[in-house]
Amino acid sequence: MAFIAPFKGILFAPEKVKDMSKVLTPPYDVISPEEQEAFYQAHPNCVIRLILGKKTPEDNEENNPHTRSAAYYKEWQEQGVLAKDKELCFYLIATEFEALGKTHERLGLVAAVRLTPFSEGKVLPHEQTYSGVKSERLALFKKVHANFSSIFSLFPDTDGGAFEKMHQVVLEQAPDVDVIDYAGHRQRMWRITDPETQEFLGKKAGEESVYIADGHHRYETSLAFMEFLESENPGLPEDHPARYVMMYLASMADPGMIILAAHRMLAKLSDAAKAAFLEKAPEYFDITEFDAEAGREDFLAALENQTERTAIGVALTGEPLRLMVIKPGAMDKVFEGEIAPELRDLDVTVLRDLIFLKLLGLTEADMDDHDFISYDTRHREVLDKVARGEAAAGFILNATKIQHVRNVAKAGLTMPRKSTYFYPKVITGMAMKSLKADE
Repeated sequence: MAFIAPFKGILFAPEKVKDMSKVLTPPYDVISPEEQEAFYQAHPNCVIRLILGKKTPEDNEENNPHTRSAAYYKEWQEQGVLAKDKELCFYLIATEFEALGKTHERLGLVAAVRLTPFSEGKVLPHEQTYSGVKSERLALFKKVHANFSSIFSLFPDTDGGAFEKMHQVVLEQAPDVDVIDYAGHRQRMWRITDPETQEFLGKKAGEESVYIADGHHRYETSLAFMEFLESENPGLPEDHPARYVMMYLASMADPGMIILAAHRMLAKLSDAAKAAFLEKAPEYFDITEFDAEAGREDFLAALENQTERTAIGVALTGEPLRLMVIKPGAMDKVFEGEIAPELRDLDVTVLRDLIFLKLLGLTEADMDDHDFISYDTRHREVLDKVARGEAAAGFILNATKIQHVRNVAKAGLTMPRKSTYFYPKVITGMAMKSLKADE
């Protein structure tokens, strides 16, 4: 369904950039100010200058992070620091990393994917997102006419054929790039130029819908940029590069697909709301209490080992830790006909719809309020913040399994927001894509 094609990437030239590890970063939206400064210091050609430029008090319409990004991008191409590939390529990236006590490797195919509205069903969000296109990113697009970061997407790969083909490339060919990145992960990249391999992978990756895992706003911004160009240039050619967005496509059959849980914290919770919640919860949950300090490890182990029924770990300031295990049929009783069966028993659905909305009485506006609700993949950090009173409540989840993602996608549904945290984030700087017709 999705149209996936090779493209001529813009790459860092190895003869100009001797240490590729110094020019790579994570996506712009997970970089802290301290990390931004560290990346700036790492290398004069670090991609940070393109994706997240520093602001200055003197910034204006003519001189700002976006205009400076465009200037660096142009200058680096003129200097040969960045060079356009001479062949149409797919770029295969293998990321080796540690997670959950083991070493894993995830494969992703960087390709050009035809932009289509979500309503067409060819490219879909895998989970609900926060509203609104990032106008700041659109302003950057208008200056640079390029994709510097790949959108992380998933494709079903029902028979595992695409993953096997990518794995074959990894086993049989020497990589074009092999570095240890900023996070200590090994990053290898292969240029796939063989037409038969390209055709096979393009068809396999696009035979069903593609699901965005990370980068929903960047996709919507790409659509907005394409529409902007159409308004400026009526009759924009169908093969114009801006009609395609750079994606990192990962197979759902990849055993290296690691999903971490995004635990929740609430900044405040009234005594009345807390009391009402604790009074009503036993109607829906079997509850076990643990001492907030001495029982912490037993609490976490009990949560992890609860595989039969959905379980939520609840930490409230000044209260014992509580393991809440949903009673059989409780979600069906409350939400039958309202929430699809594929979504009903997901940890995030139980937390959002039953605990947050029904039992705590939170609103959709609360869900959108980043000052009120925050997320962290580190369960001990959440418990520490609640214990210190830095958060009023913490909710610990088991991670969503890739099979849940597959089932929800197959049913044509989207998961609640922050259902998944795919780890690690996709590397930025390995390959870039021009959005100009003359490049």
